[in-house]
Amino acid sequence: MTYFEGKVVIVTGSSTGIGRATAELFAKRGAKVTITGRSAESLEITRQLCEKAAGGNADKVLSIIGDVTKEEDTKRIIAETINKFGQLDVLVNNAGAATKPGLQDSHYSQPLEVFDYVMNLNARSLIALDQEAIPHLKKTKGNIVNVSSILGFRAYPSMAYYCMAKAANDQLNRILAIDLAKEGIRVNNINPGPVRTEFLNRNGEPEAARDWVEDNIIKPNCPMARSATSEEMATVIAFLANNDEARFVTGQMLVADGGMSISSPPLPTNAS
Repeated sequence: MTYFEGKVVIVTGSSTGIGRATAELFAKRGAKVTITGRSAESLEITRQLCEKAAGGNADKVLSIIGDVTKEEDTKRIIAETINKFGQLDVLVNNAGAATKPGLQDSHYSQPLEVFDYVMNLNARSLIALDQEAIPHLKKTKGNIVNVSSILGFRAYPSMAYYCMAKAANDQLNRILAIDLAKEGIRVNNINPGPVRTEFLNRNGEPEAARDWVEDNIIKPNCPMARSATSEEMATVIAFLANNDEARFVTGQMLVADGGMSISSPPLPTNAS
């Protein structure tokens, strides 16, 4: 599958998880890929994977250390991509986190500085990147794919600020889709459910927390009885970004959660 041959794709938050798998998949399918994140060590692993996926062609991968919450970095990510590749076809807004580093949640009782951090990373950064990218996407009739969450429409008190940020993400998606349709630009969200990544660990949870969550929360409540892999999310993102396969899809929140958001809570064991 080489639809993306000659296309240029930016994937933010591509140091690990969904971002890394997405960047690697786009490289495998022929795209020139800009990867970006805050960890030089982790981003280097992604760069090597993308280069291998691109058949060993290092010229098809651009690696940029940057923080999408800083406007100077969002401008630089777009500018350096255009300077190297000459165009932009797809922007994947993937960078995000549920809370501020070192904390385990973003409960509404957390200080407002945590709210600011979560909103800046998960919502404000999208606007900053989109503003820089849209003039270039107009030229290629490209598209934007945002990585949101089912928590954008489900309430989870311990992640209140994150839920709010993802709800804002979903609403921005609808607004941009309407506004940019006349320019030939599609805008869509993928709303993952549980995905087996380093997400919990980055938010202060110990390594064993992933296994506990999988066994005690995911399996009993998800119809497919498991978390997704990052690679599974990457294939959905690639579908939404494909102007042939998804050419009439815009403004959508494509839920990829194994049925978790439509599942009722398990009945008590003593239910008749």
